[in-house]
Amino acid sequence: MSVDHHLLEKYWAGLCTPAERKAVEQWMSEGIPEESYELRSPETEPVMKDQLWQRITQARQEENEIQQPTKIVRMPIWFSGIAIAAILILMIGLGLYVLKNQSSSTPLIAYQELILPHGKKASITLSDGTKVYLNAGSRLKYPKKFSETERRIFLDGEAFFEVAKNPEKPFYVQTKQTTTRVLGTRFNIQSWKGYADRLNVEEGRVQFTAAGCADTLILHANMQGLFDGHQLVQTAVNSANKIAWTKGIMVFNDTKLSEVTAELERWFAVQIHLSDPGLANYRLKARFDNNPSLIGVLQGISFALNIKYKIKDKEVTLFR
Repeated sequence: MSVDHHLLEKYWAGLCTPAERKAVEQWMSEGIPEESYELRSPETEPVMKDQLWQRITQARQEENEIQQPTKIVRMPIWFSGIAIAAILILMIGLGLYVLKNQSSSTPLIAYQELILPHGKKASITLSDGTKVYLNAGSRLKYPKKFSETERRIFLDGEAFFEVAKNPEKPFYVQTKQTTTRVLGTRFNIQSWKGYADRLNVEEGRVQFTAAGCADTLILHANMQGLFDGHQLVQTAVNSANKIAWTKGIMVFNDTKLSEVTAELERWFAVQIHLSDPGLANYRLKARFDNNPSLIGVLQGISFALNIKYKIKDKEVTLFR
C-alpha cells in the first residue's frame, strides 16, 4: 500500500482502517522518505512530537499485551539503538518540515471539527460556499480554507452536500471506507459504524470509490452507490426520500426494524431495546412528516407492525 498525503490526512484525522494505519506507522518507522508530504495539520513541532511519541508508546504497549508470557524475545542492544535513532531522525524531519512550511508563503491547512450529539442536527457553509447539512450523531472535519488544488473533508455519520461548482478544484468527501469526488453537485452520504456506506445523488455527476476495491461507480441523479466492505453496488432510488431528513421528514421503505431503531436513537437521543431478537428483521414502510415526535413515530410503528412499546425516561422497549 502506497503512502501519500491523502492517506496521511486520514491517519491524523483518525479515519484510517487497521490496514492503512499499519502501513502508515510502518512507513514512519522506516525513517525519512525521499519524497516530502504535507501533513496538513495545524499543530506546531512540539505537539506533533508529543503525539508521535504517544502513538509509538501505545503501539509498543499493544504489542506487549499480545505477546505470550512464556516467550521471551531479547532484542540486541545495537538494534534498539538503531530503532531509537530512526525514530529521532523521523521526529526531527517532521519538525523541520513543519518549520519549513510555516516559513513559506503557503500556510499549513488548519482543520476544524463539528461534532453533533444524538438529537441534534446542524448546517454549515464551508469557505468555498459549499453547504453541508449534518445529521445527528455525526462528525465533520473540514479546513478553514481549502488548498489550491483540491477541496477535501472527512465525514463520520451522515451529511447532505450542496457543493459549490469549481471545475478547477474537485471536492472530496472521505469516510473510513469510501471516497466521493465531485466538481459541483448535490448528494447525501451515510457512513455509520456497522453499516454499509451509501451515496445517493440528487443532482449532477458523482464518482464513488472504496478502499481495497478496484471498481469505480459514476452516479447520476436518483442513483445510489453502496459499499458493503467488499464490493460496490449501484441501484436506482428516489433521491427525495434519501434527503427527506434534512426537511424534518422520516422515510422508511421496507427498512429492517433494527435499522429503524438505530435511526430513532440518533434522531431522538434515546436507547431502544427489542425484547425479542426476531423483531430486528421486521420491515417497516412508513413516512413521518413535520419533525415528528417520538411518541408519534412509536405509535405509527406499533400500528404498522402490530407490536407494542413502553417508554421509561430515555429508554424505549419494543415487544410483541
